[in-house]
Amino acid sequence: MVLFLSQIMRKGKWILPVLLITLTGCSPKLHLAGNTPQLYPIKNLPVDSSMLAFYKPYKAGIDSQMNTVIGLAAVNIERGRPEGLLNNLVADVMYQAGKENHIEFDFAHTNYFSLRNPISAGPIKAFKIYELMPFENYFVTVKLKGADILDLFNYMAAGGGDPISGATFCIKDGKASDIMIQGIPFDISKEYTVLTNDYLANGGDKAVVYTKAIKRIGSTIKVRDALLNYIKQQQAAGKSISPKLDHRIQTIKL
Repeated sequence: MVLFLSQIMRKGKWILPVLLITLTGCSPKLHLAGNTPQLYPIKNLPVDSSMLAFYKPYKAGIDSQMNTVIGLAAVNIERGRPEGLLNNLVADVMYQAGKENHIEFDFAHTNYFSLRNPISAGPIKAFKIYELMPFENYFVTVKLKGADILDLFNYMAAGGGDPISGATFCIKDGKASDIMIQGIPFDISKEYTVLTNDYLANGGDKAVVYTKAIKRIGSTIKVRDALLNYIKQQQAAGKSISPKLDHRIQTIKL
């Protein structure tokens, strides 16, 4: 803030000083010089017995459900690129569940990083599937023009491969080639419908091509629920979970 003082003499008399105030934005600006994160242990807090009594029955019920064995994994099921056992399992479950629920689509696709944890060989407890898929993602179908479908496959290729079912392709120099959909060579002049999840359909994980949808249809089916139901069905049929690698995505080295 700048102050200007002046005195003016008129007819031999001094007039009172004139004060001019100019605001120049001199408020001090503070900057963080640094910080040091530190954990502060909390000790000797009294136990709230009423609170424990309130939530204990709920916790016991949830623990009982989450620790229930719902199936058996024959092998370690992990994600991988360009293809992985977990990739194929989840994409194939999506494809099968979509058909069982009479959803019309050509192939299924989900994002690699939506698969958060592997499934270890042995008994599968319900909580492991929640760790694998912690998000509330729903089935969505997206119809795209052929040129946009090509962009979608190139998007998958650029990332090194994503979980798909009902389609195959090769990755050459970071681009998709030899695309087959339902066993038929890809035709750029046609439109195709993809079964995916709502996160990708909204353009998540940089999949902006999905926002070019000609048509989009949502559903009330959660991807995680489809996987849970599949594992339970296999257990009821006396079968273990044993996905295979089938070269649905191949990397061609030039």
